[in-house]
Amino acid sequence: MKTMVRVYLPVTPADLEALSETNRLPGERQDAYAVTEKVRRDQPTEDPEVLEFGALQDAAMASGASSDRILVAAADMHPGVVREPDEGIETAVSVEGIVELQRVVSLHLGDPGDDGTGDDDVELSWYDVTELDQVRAELG
Repeated sequence: MKTMVRVYLPVTPADLEALSETNRLPGERQDAYAVTEKVRRDQPTEDPEVLEFGALQDAAMASGASSDRILVAAADMHPGVVREPDEGIETAVSVEGIVELQRVVSLHLGDPGDDGTGDDDVELSWYDVTELDQVRAELG
């Protein structure tokens, strides 16, 4: 049995509302970021946690480009629904299927005013998925 793939999904406050109300993210296809086979091939000796951090940072930057506040959901998905494109950002993937609440493991929230465009890594606060309502309250 193949293990799950951890994906990092740039999401919006409206996506979190839908996740809370319907137990799933809206839509049946999601842009996401993950440690892809290409990343593993290009960096075979790198610590897996460093590779995961890179994918999370790419998702945070994508979130900052499309929302007032950086917000990323991490989910463990079956490898059969995660597609790697032939070109583009090495960590970019798409999730071809519904992302249900039970697949989400954590939420990552950026500081107000940080849009991810600086030279430094994006500072993210980590929340367990059970703290979904707390994150929603913090977003106002």
